[in-house]
Amino acid sequence: MSQVELLMTVLAVFGGVYAVLGVLWWLRDRADRIAVAQVDGARVDPYHAAATAGGEQGADRAGAAELLLAGLIRIEEDGRVSVTGEGADTARTPEHPVPAAVLVTLRGHAGPWPLNWLYVDAEHRRRRDPFLRAEDAGWPRWSEHDGDGVQMAAIVVAALLAGWLAAQLMYASGMFAANVAEIAAGVIAGLLTWVVFALVLHVVVMIGWPERRYRFAEYCRALPPHPAEAALDAAQRERLDRAMAYSPPPEPDRWPLDTPGAF
Repeated sequence: MSQVELLMTVLAVFGGVYAVLGVLWWLRDRADRIAVAQVDGARVDPYHAAATAGGEQGADRAGAAELLLAGLIRIEEDGRVSVTGEGADTARTPEHPVPAAVLVTLRGHAGPWPLNWLYVDAEHRRRRDPFLRAEDAGWPRWSEHDGDGVQMAAIVVAALLAGWLAAQLMYASGMFAANVAEIAAGVIAGLLTWVVFALVLHVVVMIGWPERRYRFAEYCRALPPHPAEAALDAAQRERLDRAMAYSPPPEPDRWPLDTPGAF
């Protein structure tokens, strides 16, 4: 078999592998579409829907909206959030774990605190995440926390193809010889060529391969907003938006340009 025939045969084999992966992608997408058509919206927890549609901060925002409606927190003029006298009363802690986690975290801060910093608070995540992960487990087909195995397989196949092409290029160029130094140089050149080919094919796969559509997330985005957020009036919604977009004021420049000796 000539090198050209070998190349065509190997490319045909890899093409067949990608055809199989394409069929698997189509079967999974079809199963997703059938399953999401049977979802009962009443069974989707509103906080889980908010987290699925808008990330974990979406669940925190909905929890803060419930606390704001109940008068358990207040949003200061600068956008930071503090607990009210009623919110400090542990007997007023909500039953749902998401707003409860938000309130308990805010209680742990002596003064006003940025609401949009909840996602970096390890203790808050420890309180909130078990509920969200448990809800995710009820919808395993659509959890965005799961990787796309078919796409990963397509990437691995591309890396294998890149390795084979690099080896064939090194062989055809005659870089391997009996001399140890030349063999070592050929191996290094082959590995570098493999890396270059793999990067190129990886980009091609990422651009051309259809990503998995997380149809449950799309479904949650189409649901009505969380009931607590829907119940906010315009002023409350504006304050909540300000709290979720809070950024600390810039620190004054310690060495302004007009300070003597700044340079």
